[in-house]
Amino acid sequence: MPTAAAPSRRAATGVTVSVVIAIVGALLSYKIGGRFALSNVAQIVAVVVLFASLPRLLRARDVMFLLLGFAGVLLAAVLVSNEYGYRLAPEFSAYYGLAALWLLGIYRACRTYDAGAAVAQGFRWAIPFALVYLLLQLGLDLSGGTDRRRLGFDDKSHASVYASFLAFAALRFLPGRARLLVSLVFLIVAFLTISRLPFVFAPVYVLAFLVEYRKVRAEARTPLEVYFAHLTLAGTVLTPLVLAAQAAGLFRSFDRFFGSGEFTNASTTAHLLLLQYAAQLKIDTVGNMLFGITPGGFAGVLSRSDIDVGQFAMTDPPGYEKLLEGTAPMHSSLGSIVLEFPLWVSVAYLVLVAWAFLRLYRNREWVMLCFLTGFFAATIFYSSQTELYFCVAWTSIIAVAAASVPTPSDSGGRARRSPPRAGGVRW
Repeated sequence: MPTAAAPSRRAATGVTVSVVIAIVGALLSYKIGGRFALSNVAQIVAVVVLFASLPRLLRARDVMFLLLGFAGVLLAAVLVSNEYGYRLAPEFSAYYGLAALWLLGIYRACRTYDAGAAVAQGFRWAIPFALVYLLLQLGLDLSGGTDRRRLGFDDKSHASVYASFLAFAALRFLPGRARLLVSLVFLIVAFLTISRLPFVFAPVYVLAFLVEYRKVRAEARTPLEVYFAHLTLAGTVLTPLVLAAQAAGLFRSFDRFFGSGEFTNASTTAHLLLLQYAAQLKIDTVGNMLFGITPGGFAGVLSRSDIDVGQFAMTDPPGYEKLLEGTAPMHSSLGSIVLEFPLWVSVAYLVLVAWAFLRLYRNREWVMLCFLTGFFAATIFYSSQTELYFCVAWTSIIAVAAASVPTPSDSGGRARRSPPRAGGVRW
């Protein structure tokens, strides 16, 4: 695939700024009115800055895909209105339209304009700010005596997933040995949210951390640097153990994950029931199968359907009330995308996942490959797709996966390279 010239310095700066806006904006979940939040303002601004920096970014087939998706959603709206009496939720469609525009733009920026380095720079600029912000929010949550620990998000699980992602992003994008310590702090913050989702990321995080540690160790040139690398590894391994022992009361996520209490079992059962209802709803009509039930329509359509949700009402009464109100999420990003969108859109998402896995493996991008594995697993059992951090996470995956690495068979021309590695800069 031929590449255009690298972006000008002004265009590259614009791409970097747009990424910074998205990363920082994803932290701002404060509502302005209804479901409209500060993060949505940041989302709009980031899209505008990206496309202003690289005009004519999309190709004709990209525009065609967006229009076909929009047409499919409109047709689905007519069908679910006739079948269930449910009306399209325009705020969800607007959010997803912007999300698709942003991710397509990031892909084209990296593949056509070789802007992966500009995207990586955006992460390097924004991650330190995100660390300070989350630590301040955590301090406010703990000082307030609340067990919610949402870090400024609507839900503790949203906070935990974003903090977990930033732990991987710090490993991949930050310079120097400090990336190991910064990454570990993000992971500790994720566990302090009381959510169980960080445990999904933990096994692959260990692998990613060891990969980066080996790079730090390989960069050592003197005995002192070797000893320092060993001390860094020992400190990062012992710190969570010491914190867990000395401040066990703060890490209630361990109790929620390893405990077998009635609440934990009921929560798991409720999540599985919602997935079961989603599968039933998907095959309820031919229209649902082909065109979906419109973005954000899960609870509204399910509550109007003939599917028996009595077991869910007994298992999770508060969740059942939200279901009747039409506000209950499915608790599965993958399930929501498959159920709510036209068939070709959900297939395109699965193709994106498969493409990213293969490209990351080919490029030997082990940190992002580990993250994608944990991210895909976590979002099977929790809804994240309506949050800006979902787009930010996919931004990093696409930017790293879309880049090419030069091979001995490359002949002529300038090969596209992966965004610059952090390991080239040492303390």
